[in-house]
Formats: sequence, C-alpha cells, structure tokens
Amino acid sequence: MAPPMPNNGNGRARPSETSPLMIRSIDESSRRSLDDSVLHTVESGILSNNNSSISLPSIGFLGSLSICVNSITGPAMVNLPLTFQQAGLIPTTLTLVFICILSSLCSLHMANTISKVPGNKLFRKEIEFSEAFFMFWGRKWFLFTQTVYFSCVTCLNISSIVDTAQVVDTFVDTRSGEEGPSLCKFLNSSFLWWNPSSCSPEELRLGECIPFEQHDGMLLTVGYIITILLFLPLALCDLKENVAWQVVAFVILLLTSIQFVFEFLHKGINIHNLPLWGTQFDTLLGVVLFNFPLCVAVPAWLSEKKPTVDVPTVVWTSTWLSTFLYVLCGTLGAMCIPHVSGNMLESMMSGTFGVSMQIGSFIFEFMIIGIGIPLFSVFTRMNLTGSGLCSRTVGNLLAVWFPFSISWMFYQGNAVTELLAWGGVLFTSAVAFILPLVLALHTVLEFDAQGAIAIYFGKCTAWKAQRNALIVLLGLAVVSVVVAIIGLFLAGSANV
Repeated sequence: MAPPMPNNGNGRARPSETSPLMIRSIDESSRRSLDDSVLHTVESGILSNNNSSISLPSIGFLGSLSICVNSITGPAMVNLPLTFQQAGLIPTTLTLVFICILSSLCSLHMANTISKVPGNKLFRKEIEFSEAFFMFWGRKWFLFTQTVYFSCVTCLNISSIVDTAQVVDTFVDTRSGEEGPSLCKFLNSSFLWWNPSSCSPEELRLGECIPFEQHDGMLLTVGYIITILLFLPLALCDLKENVAWQVVAFVILLLTSIQFVFEFLHKGINIHNLPLWGTQFDTLLGVVLFNFPLCVAVPAWLSEKKPTVDVPTVVWTSTWLSTFLYVLCGTLGAMCIPHVSGNMLESMMSGTFGVSMQIGSFIFEFMIIGIGIPLFSVFTRMNLTGSGLCSRTVGNLLAVWFPFSISWMFYQGNAVTELLAWGGVLFTSAVAFILPLVLALHTVLEFDAQGAIAIYFGKCTAWKAQRNALIVLLGLAVVSVVVAIIGLFLAGSANV
C-alpha cells in the first residue's frame, strides 16, 4: 500500500508530482494496483472536489433504458430507409447488427474503466468521459478528449435543433394551407412568407420540400423560435430532472413505430423496392455509425442510476431494441415508399401518405429527435463541469446557449447534411467507438485492477484474453471508421 498523500491544508490531498497515474510498463508482472493514494487529482485545479463527492442515484431501469435508447435514436435514423434501398437488405442489416454489438462492447468497456477508479465499483462518484482519461492518462488526454467530446455532442445537438425546427415549420405550413403561411425573418429585418404550395407534388412526395431552402440570407424561423422556447429550458436542467421527459419520449418512440408499421402494411409494401443486395455502399457505414452514439451518454448516466440497475442489461437491451426498430421501420419504409428521400419523415409529413401518417411522423420527429436536444446539452455540460474544468454558468454557456445560438446558421441548403456526415464519422466515431477502447486497452496494459462490469458475460477475464479482445475490437473500430470516411469522400466526389 502506498503511503497517504500529503495534505494541502484544506482537507484535500495535494496533487501527485508524477503524471498521470503510475507507471508506463506493459509487462504484466510489473503492472501495479490502483489505489486512492496514487490516483491523483488534476493538476492546477482542473479537477475539483466533485470526483470524491457522493451523488444520490435516482434513475431506475425504465429511466435508464429511456436515456440510452433516446441517445441512440437521433437525426440519422430517418436516413435508414434510403440506406436500405441503396445498399440492400442484407448488407444494411448485417452492418446494423455488427455496429450494434461493437457499440455495446465499447460502452461496456467505458463503464468498466470508470468502475476501476478506486471506490467507484458502484458508480457513486461522478466520473465523466474526459475525467476518466485524465485519471488514467493525464492532462493532455483530458484536454484532447474535452475538445473531441464537445465537438461530437455539439454536432449532434445542432443537427437535432435544425431538424426539429424544420419539422415544426413544415408541419405548421402544411397544415395551415395557403391562407396561413408561417413567418420568417431575415437578419436584415425584412420578412418572408413561405408556403408548401411553392413546391411541386413530386417534391412533396419525395420529402424535398424544405422550408426556405431556396432563399438567400440567414433565417430565423417560427419553427426555430418554438424549438428554443420548448427545449432550451429543459437543456438547463439536470439529467435526473429530464428523466420523466425521456420516459415519455421513449413511450412515444414505441407507439409511433408501431403506428408506422401498421400504416406501411396498410398502404401496401413492394418487395421490389428493397433489393437483397444493393449497388451503393458509400455512405452505409457512415450512416450506421452515426446511429449508435451510446457511449456519449454512458458516463453521465452511471453516477445517476440506482445501484440495482444492471449496466450490461441496460446497454444490451437499448442497443438491440434500437437495432430492431431500425431494421423494422427501415425495411418497411423502403418497401412502402419507392425512391424514398434521405429524410423519410419529410416524405411522410408532406401529407401525400394521409393525415394520420403526417401527424404521427411529426410527433415522432418532434419528440424523439427534439427531446434529444436537452439530453445532449446535459451530457456536454456534465463533461465540462463534472471535472471542475469550468463553472455551471460557463458550462451552460458552452453546452446550451452556444448550440442554440448558432444552429440557425445551418438552417438552409446542405449544411446539416454535411454536418451529419463528417461530424458524425469523425467526432462521434472517436467518442463512441475508438477512444473508449483505447482507454480500456491502456488501463488493461498498465494497471492491475478489475472492473465491476461483466463485459463478455463472465468470459475473457484473464489479462491476456482481455488484452487480445480489446486489440481485436479496436482494430475493427478503426477499420470501420476508415472505411466510412473513404465512403463519404467517394460519395462527395461523385456528387460534385
């Protein structure tokens, strides 16, 4: 046992002179055990007293499942029917299953690494994503992961804000008819009226009738203002204060998915719209990777869940349930709607598939994607403030006010599409797949500590087995991301 760390006079241990935790040897015999006395606090006051504070867990199984599923299902979900038509049933389904398993294992490894922090077997300490990197790897990795995590979740948040605002504008304008167009204000204080009657029937059917897409200038729309008024207050709340809304959104996700299934079957499906093997695979991995950002939510959720909530059960249930909904709605949507648009819900909200489908698709996108806005803001703020990097006020400024303030700049054209594609692959892939495995491999190689999570159902518990499994998983994750980047580049070049 290492001797206690000297006191700095205010009751807290003085930071260790060495950084990060202990040693730099990958030899199993020389790996040392983790101990509170050698687990240092962050240099120069970056980590605050939050690390040792005990939180009061209050999120049960339903709330946990709702948070995890809602963090997975997001803006990229509506692209899956087109992906099924382009890549085919078999490749898309196999890719979804593969990424589902990979995402689950990455999330479990992240949770297991956090449980290795001394005294945190039951996740009673608030250890956020970047804080875990500092504790096991030092200040440079802490700052690097703060930047990547912030970029990742901000991309997700901006995409959700813009998608939700466009949904509100589309629904209000479509339902109001020619006599009640919505109002849009330019930055130069002139006013513009938009109505869906300006779009052709083909544009409506394909979901290509986007509000104000053809107008120049930067716009502040009624839908955007409504989105701010409804979701910004929730974004300023804590995670536990958002749980009730997350449960409501989860229930709506299930109900609207069931509605879509019956609506698709009632309208009639055509199996010829969905090939077994497609011809366009460029964006397949990029779209699927962006549909599984579960690891973004895991660190913030762990310290808020009740001790009785089993982490592997929640993770596996949420990923497999999301995958089932992806395959079910994606395949039926592809078979029901020939030449489906990149955003299936835009096609459904045009009214060409009936009023019930129109209303259901609006509720789905508004609640499922919209309720993700406060969730992403909370995750970002917790990662910034949980470590003591900044105050709650500054955290709110960066995590809440910043994305709400700049999202309107991405309202027109293909800005959100590009943000989803490149931001999703680069930042989300790093946070949700690569970085958790890199950290897990680092802790296995250098520290002799057993985590509290049964990642492989109780198998692969030996040190060499853990090391080899992590090397394989990391290799698969890196190859997947590289292939996704190459595919997006090729798709972009083909569109030029």
